[in-house]
Amino acid sequence: MKGFYLILSLILFLTGCGTSSSPDFGSAEFKKDDYKMITEGNNQFAFDLLNELVTNKEEPNKFFSPFSIHSALSMTYNGAAGDTQQEMAKVLHLNSYQQVDINRAYASFLSRTLERDYDATLNIANSLWLKAGYPFLEDFITKTEDYYLAMVSEMDFSDTKTADEINKWVKQKTNGKIEEMIENIDANTVAYLINAIYFYGVWEHSFDKRQTFEDTFYGRDNNSKQQAFMRQTYPFNYYENEQIQAIDLPYKDNELSMIVMLPKEGASLDDFYEQLTFEQWAKWVRQFNKQEVSITLPKFKMDYSTNLNDSLINLGMPSAFSGNADFSNMVKNGGVYIDEVLHKSYIEVNEKGTEAAAATSVEMKETASPVMKIMNVNRPFFFVIQDNESEIILFMGEINSPD
Repeated sequence: MKGFYLILSLILFLTGCGTSSSPDFGSAEFKKDDYKMITEGNNQFAFDLLNELVTNKEEPNKFFSPFSIHSALSMTYNGAAGDTQQEMAKVLHLNSYQQVDINRAYASFLSRTLERDYDATLNIANSLWLKAGYPFLEDFITKTEDYYLAMVSEMDFSDTKTADEINKWVKQKTNGKIEEMIENIDANTVAYLINAIYFYGVWEHSFDKRQTFEDTFYGRDNNSKQQAFMRQTYPFNYYENEQIQAIDLPYKDNELSMIVMLPKEGASLDDFYEQLTFEQWAKWVRQFNKQEVSITLPKFKMDYSTNLNDSLINLGMPSAFSGNADFSNMVKNGGVYIDEVLHKSYIEVNEKGTEAAAATSVEMKETASPVMKIMNVNRPFFFVIQDNESEIILFMGEINSPD
């Protein structure tokens, strides 16, 4: 489980780095520091979601990008209205801002990350896949395209090649680490809003492979296994109290870091989580100072996949997943809801550095046709009466001339 602390730390630094590019934000207007409006909200959301995910003890390891999830849901939030909008704003910790402020903040963050030049690589990409001919509102599409730099594609969702195209895009944007985001497209699916993120960073102080050794990793429930461990000694930013040890492991140029937090001997991760909040995290990190530290760190590689529906409903946005969802700012007359929020991720940590990728897909389905249909049964018709649980047809008939 020690490897999980690496995963936890990576959650936060993914929100603050970028590579060089020349983005075109179209008609989007924003200021350089507008990104600050989503920084705290994203990080609070990260810890809220962590608390939900760690309750699942069947998965021994977990790894996710809160930024990817927050981004995909923020794009979706642009189409929300009424109670659905209010619930999503609360869960995303954005209820202090107007929608226009959130859009400006994301554009500011993307501009900042794309224009900065790091030795590390961070690629962030958004896309909006729309069912061709469906009555999406132009304002929603324009905001997603301009503020989130989303690639917008209208597709034939009945064509099996469309899922292949979406998966191809995700695979490309995650450098091949996430190959299949979507298995197939249901008949009533009308849109996918997808964020993809890829990170690769080399340690500022790399681990010498000659010092890597095999030793015992003591996992949860007294399960132990042999594991490859990396080792080095160096003056790192470090913090320790009666409950934890914490270390800041910088990537090249010291502009990005992995922060590892380790409960003291005799304490469990569950004990640690009882203390862990966004506020407590910030308090601990502020107390780091330079000390000579001998660090032993496990090498690991993992894939992770999770459906976030239940977690997001538990956090307080149930209406978005129901027939009562209000996405009337996305589709003319509404009539759509979130069917699934799927998150997939990958990470590898070794002597040289860290490679990580994640993708989040928000699948929108229709609850009813956005245009009212009229059925006037004024001519011969066929009917059945069935037992719905077994789907056994009990009666069948036709009416040509009702009495």
